[in-house]
Amino acid sequence: MRRLFVLLALLMALPAAAAPLGEQDKADIARVERYLNGFATLEAKFMQIAPDGGISEGRVYFHRPGRLRVDYAPPVPVLVVASGGWMNYYDKELKQTNRLPLDSSPLSVLLAKEVRLSGDIEVLGITRETGTLKLTVQDGKKPEEGQLTLVFSERPFQFRQWVIRDRIGQNTTVSLSDTRFDAELDPRLFTHARELEDQRPSSGGRGPVELERK
Repeated sequence: MRRLFVLLALLMALPAAAAPLGEQDKADIARVERYLNGFATLEAKFMQIAPDGGISEGRVYFHRPGRLRVDYAPPVPVLVVASGGWMNYYDKELKQTNRLPLDSSPLSVLLAKEVRLSGDIEVLGITRETGTLKLTVQDGKKPEEGQLTLVFSERPFQFRQWVIRDRIGQNTTVSLSDTRFDAELDPRLFTHARELEDQRPSSGGRGPVELERK
């Protein structure tokens, strides 16, 4: 169950209404957009805290547009790869791949060719704390697909964390460290899931299973 939650935490969230924005809010949104569009790739260590308090670690890679890899360190036998418009979830023990459309994940906001926090993407709220800026968004056309909170440090201004809120109001938090921006990433990082989709039962693995969205 915990393995499946890793994927569902990326995909499910609780709809909410957009908040009215003041001038400072609009300025901060523009600052976040400029910052996120200032790099095409990201590589970092991560620590994930699940709603039940369970902690897992690994490495995460972004390559816009549309590519993501989340490598969980042992003992979690999980690999998540987004490419070709799909979010693929691979269980290394079961040798099974499940998948959902990438645009059903809140993280698709970060993987767009150009990050825009306006139009279809609604800003639900902005929180300013000492040294920290938090911005929560959702896809206004598909609010049931997820809420994503982006957390930035102020000095220096840097992407530090994301939080995904699920349908029952529980949060999964992913914190980044040792982050590298615009590093050259091996394209093969994002083709692993595609190779897995070519598996046949005769090879000891199962083909991809497309998850039904509730």
